[in-house]
Amino acid sequence: MEKQETAKTIAGHDVKRVHEKISDYLVRSEYDYICVINTQTGMLYVDTDELHADWDWTGEEHDYYDARALLVETFLDDNDGKDFMHCSEIPYIVKQLEEQKVYSFMFHFSTPEHNRHKKQWKFSYLDQEDGLILTTLKDVTKLLEQDHLTGELNRYGFIRKARAVLRDPAVDHDLAIMYINLKGFKAINELFGTEGGDLALREVVRVIHRSNLHPYAVGRIEADHFVCLVDPANINYEHLKQFLHQTLVFDQRSLDVYGVCGIYMIPAEERLDSVSNMCDRARMAKDYIEDEYVKPYAIFDQKMGSSYMERNDALRDISNALEKHEFQVYYQPVYDAFSGEIASAEALVRWKKADGEMVSPGIFVPALEDSGRISQMDLFVERSVLSFMEERYKKGQFIVPVSMNMSQMDFFDKDMMASVLLDVSNTDLPMDYTRFEVTETAYSTVASNNRNVLLDMKRIGVKFYLDDFGSGYSSFSTIRDYDFDVVKLDMGFVQKIGTTTKANAVIQAIIDMAHAIGSKVVAEGAETKEQVDALREMGCDYIQGFYFSKPLPQEEFEALLNAQYRED
Repeated sequence: MEKQETAKTIAGHDVKRVHEKISDYLVRSEYDYICVINTQTGMLYVDTDELHADWDWTGEEHDYYDARALLVETFLDDNDGKDFMHCSEIPYIVKQLEEQKVYSFMFHFSTPEHNRHKKQWKFSYLDQEDGLILTTLKDVTKLLEQDHLTGELNRYGFIRKARAVLRDPAVDHDLAIMYINLKGFKAINELFGTEGGDLALREVVRVIHRSNLHPYAVGRIEADHFVCLVDPANINYEHLKQFLHQTLVFDQRSLDVYGVCGIYMIPAEERLDSVSNMCDRARMAKDYIEDEYVKPYAIFDQKMGSSYMERNDALRDISNALEKHEFQVYYQPVYDAFSGEIASAEALVRWKKADGEMVSPGIFVPALEDSGRISQMDLFVERSVLSFMEERYKKGQFIVPVSMNMSQMDFFDKDMMASVLLDVSNTDLPMDYTRFEVTETAYSTVASNNRNVLLDMKRIGVKFYLDDFGSGYSSFSTIRDYDFDVVKLDMGFVQKIGTTTKANAVIQAIIDMAHAIGSKVVAEGAETKEQVDALREMGCDYIQGFYFSKPLPQEEFEALLNAQYRED
């Protein structure tokens, strides 16, 4: 592409007049290039002066179509090149300007060093009668790839920056992606307002940068989710728990901010792979954290990847399974610790495919939660249980109370909660037989917004269990602030019976405390005679576990109820 003689006139117009018109368009603006297309001659006039406010036609003159072809060949891949050629055809530009005053489009330009920049082309008439179109080219990468709240990269910016680092031959050591998620961020916003929430988000960035991680890139990819690209040698796992717990002071009040972290170690052979997929694997690892208060991080492994694929496969099949009635409610009996009789039962969902294959709840329940469809399943269980119980009750058959699990997401679904309240209000069963189990996490997260729903159900006689008490982090304020009828002792405690005197002392203290506030205690996961005997000695009211019975299909559970009724 040969450089032409500098233009002194454009389509017969005096350069000074053209300059004055252009200046009106360019006040306080910064552009990579400012050009004028002469649609009548097909020439392109390019100003390369960095001081565009003093644009004086000291630039270059090219054939527009030659310049465009060279641009595509140098900076765009095949697919983008075809789209760019279409968008930048002079007849097409003219057509767009006839319909609107300004026409623009954006493309990613890739340099030979694999750096990608988002460029915006903008067109407007300088002189429509003479066919002069003012064209500007501006790098908008920062504008499009920056998170304006924290000043860090957004998802797109992080992916671009991380990709460049991963492909840089000078960075020849291992790299890892850390996926950090704040816990209870919604509650932070409610307690301290959006200003306090924004402060917490900015604090995450500050903590990352002042740490020894020395990240290559940091991004806020959504809401309270952050990612950073680091040298794994800089991750101090002993200090990671402290790193993920920070105390802020806002409006003269202290604010504890907790985070969890998933880590993906990037194999050398995958450095050219999708950064987005790497972030997904780090996020996946976060979801496998077992106890966020003891070990608030997890490192991705292939088992997680396999489990993730199984979840996706399950999710694809769930709609058909619901239509084919492949989901069934199982009942696990809960026994009176002293009489040895069935006192109640817990309803659990099981998936038995048409070919007889059983799908583990550990696969399909998380899939339902991730897809937001867990409430649909909970409603199915609730209505199945009420139907089963009502039928036996109307026939005069022996029944026991049955508890049903209520997930955290149920409380955010107003229609779901309204349906449950209507169902339990209209049942013919004595209200004492209808019970719901709520975990500490679910209650503490939603109590401030949906506590009235629990209270409404409580007023009509529905009983509530505090499920998995002692799993993860136990807040005694939970049982202090709400009148739970039953506290279910997490199986993690039961499994430790007899291991140390301290373990037994803790269990005894929980049972005594529950009794002191008027609650009964169910111990979950009892598997041995030694555990059952110890729980009886401690005064535990009810025991649930494989020592007595595994979860049973409805028919087998009915047979068990009928047998106990005959014995009575």
